Amino acid sequence: MISLVQNRTGQRFPPLAVLIYGSQINKQALCQVASAMPDNSSVSFHHGLYSVKLGKVMRRTFAQRISSQIEQGIEEVDLSGYGMEDEHAEECASLLEGDHCRIKAVTMFDNSLHSRAATRLARALVSNSTLQALSLAENSISASGFISMATVLVESNKSLQWLDIKDNPIFGSSNVDSTVSSTEALGRLGLLVSRSCGLLYLGLANTGLGEEECSVLSEAFSANTGSITMIGLSRNAIGDRGATILSRGIERNTILHSLTLTENGIGEEGTAAIARCVKSREQSGSLLRCVWMAGNKTDSSLFYGCMIDAGFSYIHLLPAMEMYC
Repeated sequence: MISLVQNRTGQRFPPLAVLIYGSQINKQALCQVASAMPDNSSVSFHHGLYSVKLGKVMRRTFAQRISSQIEQGIEEVDLSGYGMEDEHAEECASLLEGDHCRIKAVTMFDNSLHSRAATRLARALVSNSTLQALSLAENSISASGFISMATVLVESNKSLQWLDIKDNPIFGSSNVDSTVSSTEALGRLGLLVSRSCGLLYLGLANTGLGEEECSVLSEAFSANTGSITMIGLSRNAIGDRGATILSRGIERNTILHSLTLTENGIGEEGTAAIARCVKSREQSGSLLRCVWMAGNKTDSSLFYGCMIDAGFSYIHLLPAMEMYC
């Protein structure tokens, strides 16, 4: 029926993981696979690798399967790329609210989730104290969903450390949410950065950030409070002015250590401002360990040149950060 023994190179799969691939899997085959899995196994779908399309029956079956494994200590749930809609997020949220939930990471990027789903997941985080990482990237979450999530992370939840909401129409002209104002979304962004107590990484790439949002971020970072140490701001419309404004707040911050600004239309002026910020942080003893500036109007050689002009002695440009932009 379906091979669960070895992959294309002949290597055996880990004994507690199941990889399903193929173009068509009917309900009977699905149920047979689900029932054959050991009680303490993890379910990992590799949609990107094998282009598996999961229908409602499959999603429901595995949601039930995951639910039955909660007491067995399952820690990671990957539900990315399955065309999931808001009602399916309800199932995931219910799992997170369970008394025996031990889930530490949930990945739901590249689906059809909207603000309704983000709001429901945010409510689940009020009582959840185990989830450490949540990815809602590449969905259709707008300002109201972001506001719900930010409010919970500021007021209630202290355990989530990693929130990736890149590639969602949240801020600026990309926001299509008529239920909330841009001012409210900006206010919650500032509070999330300045008052979060557990969040370490915030992914905001391609969310509609511009100069106005940079002003809010700059003010929040200058407060030198909060807990965020890494922030991804790539593929927005920050530009020279936005980068300059942002650099002023980050210069006064001692907590942030990783910053990604790839593909933001930043030229020489903005690059020089970031370089001076990095130098100032070094002199104050709170080094920015990773700054990623690829894909802007200036090449890497100019950025290094600005570093030298600012008297900067060390910078670590980490290519792997690009995956978190």
